[in-house]
Formats: sequence, structure tokens, C-alpha cells
Amino acid sequence: MPYIFSYGTLRQIDIQEQLFGRKLEGEPDELLGFELSLQKAYGKYPIIVKTENHNSKIGGVAFQISEDELLHTDIYEGSEYSRIQVPLKSGKQAWVYVAK
Repeated sequence: MPYIFSYGTLRQIDIQEQLFGRKLEGEPDELLGFELSLQKAYGKYPIIVKTENHNSKIGGVAFQISEDELLHTDIYEGSEYSRIQVPLKSGKQAWVYVAK
């Protein structure tokens, strides 16, 4: 089952229950080499971008979800984001949504 790294709304239990029908179990983790953008998706949601500063990091949570749940997440995140696979500080490989 794939991991997804969340730094925003997918960490909220009410969003998880609405989207997946359950509360996700996750572990805190970090994404290195990325930073928060001043740009906001849909005017209010955080977006991250890759940076040349290898000391930059984004804190979040790594959740293990099913392939079907990953497809639901694609729809939820919408057209403002692209999904890419990244290594996390823990060594896990995870999907994350970044600025297009």
C-alpha cells in the first residue's frame, strides 16, 4: 500500500472521514528540499515547491492508504496540484501534492 505525505488538510480527521470513510493512522515525518510557497491553491490552501536549499524541510504526516484511496485523493486535491513520489526523512517513499 502506498504512503501519502500530508502537510495540510488531509491531516484533519473530519476531512479523512469525509474522503476515506475512516480516520487514517499516520506517523510524523519530514520532506526535505521543499518549502511552503507564498502562492495558495484556490486562494487559501498551502502549496509546496522544490527548492535548491537542501536544509529546507516541511513537517507533516505519512499515511498509508490504498490505491483506491490514492485516486480519491487525486480528485480531492484538484487541478492546482501535481502528485509526485518523494523520499521522506524516515526513508519511506511517499506521494505528495506539489504546485503545478
